[in-house]
Amino acid sequence: MFSFAPSAFLSGASALSPALALAFAVAAIPSVPVRADWRIEDQSPAQSPDSPLVIEKKIVRPAGENGLFSSRRIDLVWFHAADFTFQVIDNGPAGTPRYPGLGAAMRAHGCLAGCNGGFFLKNHEPSGLMIADGTALGRFGKGALLSGVVLSSGNRNPYLLRRAEYDKGKYKATDLLQAGPFLVDEGVAVRGLSGEKSRRRTFLLHDGGKWFAFGLSDAFTLAELGDLLARSDFSPSRKIHRALNLDGGTSSGLYYERGGAREPHLVEPYKTVRNFIGIVPRARPR
Repeated sequence: MFSFAPSAFLSGASALSPALALAFAVAAIPSVPVRADWRIEDQSPAQSPDSPLVIEKKIVRPAGENGLFSSRRIDLVWFHAADFTFQVIDNGPAGTPRYPGLGAAMRAHGCLAGCNGGFFLKNHEPSGLMIADGTALGRFGKGALLSGVVLSSGNRNPYLLRRAEYDKGKYKATDLLQAGPFLVDEGVAVRGLSGEKSRRRTFLLHDGGKWFAFGLSDAFTLAELGDLLARSDFSPSRKIHRALNLDGGTSSGLYYERGGAREPHLVEPYKTVRNFIGIVPRARPR
């Protein structure tokens, strides 16, 4: 770390003037990359009258750039917790996956929307704890990549929690995934996120109330995406309270039904993933 000591600028019995010393000090401070200022253009489609989902499409580019390749896309698929809850789908081992892809898994389980799930190990076992349809696999883990917990409690209530907030006895999860890191918490971008390695990203959002969303973005660093999602002008109708990063890069994928007779929107992951997370109509109280 750079530190400035005025004595370093002394010569014999005399010293530089305060103004000149300050000029030398400023010149000696290492340059720090300046965070990009983004322009956000909303290109969201009209809401389908026969779909309970709310679709948002954002085109983002650094301020002052207008080139063909300067824009990046972010898709959001919002759903209401009164109508839907999360379902975790286990895709099985890499050598014998249960589904040929995201779209097939969503259709097989009657999911209106969904994406790829959490991280997995080299042997294709889930990283952290996974509960799919009541069956648990893996262990409840620690670390930034497992700092978030996505779950459905009793096939009814969806939650997006911090690891420390999760209580097995309280939530009685029927479906659960660990993932991370958090990009936004309490409406503020999380500090210390990596500013390196721009990649496609998949993530989950919560507005702090009853609305949740799946998200898929073009290549961003974690720090860039956290800053964007925390902006008040990014999604003005639903301020983002929490955003959790899922597995990204070549694992990224997104599916949602567009309503009517139209084909679903589908971006398949490039590689075979261990699990998916979708939404299904929540169980009604008996």
